[in-house]
Amino acid sequence: MSALQRIGMVSRATDRFLGGKVGGPIAVARRGGHTSTLQEMLMFYLINEMTVVGSNYWNMVFGLNPGEVWDDDEGMEMIRRFAENVADLVLKL
Repeated sequence: MSALQRIGMVSRATDRFLGGKVGGPIAVARRGGHTSTLQEMLMFYLINEMTVVGSNYWNMVFGLNPGEVWDDDEGMEMIRRFAENVADLVLKL
């Protein structure tokens, strides 16, 4: 969030270079708390005039140690769908 907030402040203080860009949040955590994390990140995209893309469920995966998210089949399917939706929108634009 610190990085997102700094990038957002630079964008807003200069030429609003994030405006019109396509994106969306992805949260990774060990157990829970994903929804509030997604909400916080989503505000970054919206306040910076970005076009937000979704998936067919929340963009989140579970994992504690490096590489464990690859074992979260359902979560990885959501991220794949999200990536496909981003690519589809970018091509349409």
